[in-house]
Amino acid sequence: MVISELHASHIRKVEVSFCLLVPDLDPDAVTARIGLSPDEAHRRGDERRHKRSGEVLGLYREGLWAVGSLPHVDSKDINDHFRWVLRQMLPHREAVLEFARGGETYFDVLWTSTYLYAGTGPLIDAECLAGVAALGGGMGFDIYHVDEPDAEPTDAADSR
Repeated sequence: MVISELHASHIRKVEVSFCLLVPDLDPDAVTARIGLSPDEAHRRGDERRHKRSGEVLGLYREGLWAVGSLPHVDSKDINDHFRWVLRQMLPHREAVLEFARGGETYFDVLWTSTYLYAGTGPLIDAECLAGVAALGGGMGFDIYHVDEPDAEPTDAADSR
């Protein structure tokens, strides 16, 4: 499935991240076994800080290991972002599922557009959905309408 030029014209930013979220996860063990450095990682009990100010917000309650499609993918097609992440993770499916015991795997989708009306959201193809399912992944969407063509949404993740 290829997105149309019209559909692509209003999309401003796309990113897909794969996350392992497990209470006692050791992110260093995941990195060592999979051989891929995460974009974000922490253990339960690590300090949770505001991304801009550095202010301590509390402690993480679970371990996290996450890898995202940016800056590796330069495309407005969400499937290109999924495919990149899946190419990284599917060869390590058994290890991922082993690390995920007692926790979860999920895909976090960021999608911004200047035009949000019926039928204009992300279109995910069957191949990508099958890859998500093979990793036991849930999925969450952060979809934002931006008024200015180059505007960025406020990063809701700053307060996590």
